[in-house]
Amino acid sequence: MTGGSTLAGKGTQAGGKDDPLYQSPIGDAGNHGQVVLQWSEFTVTPGGPPDVALTRGGPVGYPGVHVESDVEVDPVSVSVALPVDRGLLFGTQTLADYQLTVQDPVGRTTPHTGKLSEDGATLVFSDVDLNLPGTSVMWVAVSAGHNAPLGATSLTFTVAGKSSASTTVVVTPAYDVTSGGDPVTAERGGAPVYPGVEVRNNGSQAIPLQSITAALPADLNMQFGTADNPDHQLTVWDANRNTTVYMGHLSDDGQVLTFSHVDLGIPDAGSRSVMWVAVSASDATPPGATRVEFSVGDRLSPSTTINVI
Repeated sequence: MTGGSTLAGKGTQAGGKDDPLYQSPIGDAGNHGQVVLQWSEFTVTPGGPPDVALTRGGPVGYPGVHVESDVEVDPVSVSVALPVDRGLLFGTQTLADYQLTVQDPVGRTTPHTGKLSEDGATLVFSDVDLNLPGTSVMWVAVSAGHNAPLGATSLTFTVAGKSSASTTVVVTPAYDVTSGGDPVTAERGGAPVYPGVEVRNNGSQAIPLQSITAALPADLNMQFGTADNPDHQLTVWDANRNTTVYMGHLSDDGQVLTFSHVDLGIPDAGSRSVMWVAVSASDATPPGATRVEFSVGDRLSPSTTINVI
């Protein structure tokens, strides 16, 4: 320990009560004294930038921390904890990874195999040599599950009792949904048109079946199919140019179709599919541009523009 000091009390009161480690009423009259040892052999800080981007259901990223010291440090224990209720995994759902990689100040890397806690949320590593002095970097492999909440989070690294957040982890969507092509023209009282959306895989694997809704624009007197020939189908044209038709459930007000267990048909990174419904304008629909609102899982997008004439 360096820079130690003894703080005298005053009267019946202990000294050093402003120290965050002081525990009342230690040191006051009639109570034992307190010895506090404080030292700093190394620091632990987040390992970024840059942020680690994880696609839902996609490949691993490598969040970590920096460990810095100007003296040698004996081998230490390290634990790495996943954030609570954020849907992250060590490795992936199909290939777990319980390794910690340490890169020493001269760039050499050493893997360490950890022990997973019973709840699957923490990895513990023993006798990790940081090869200090200097700055070492350590990281683990994590991925985001298909239901991981979107947005920023981080892991917690604890090195010999000192904790730090990891590099920031940003969870991104498994797929994007955008308007599905050129505008369509719907004549009032005429035949149906087919507005839709395009879905693109952002790098996710084995995307689960999704629930999809298609909602007509409010108060425009439009319908799915036509008044004489209702059409409650969703058509999906997948990445392999195959079409699949799904029957939907119409809401009581006739404004929303809901489809369950829909295969998006985008198995590979960058693959795309298109989906659409049939809608028409009634004699009472005002002219102008409008759209159908699609929800694909938790992603929202307006359809192709519908120009009512």
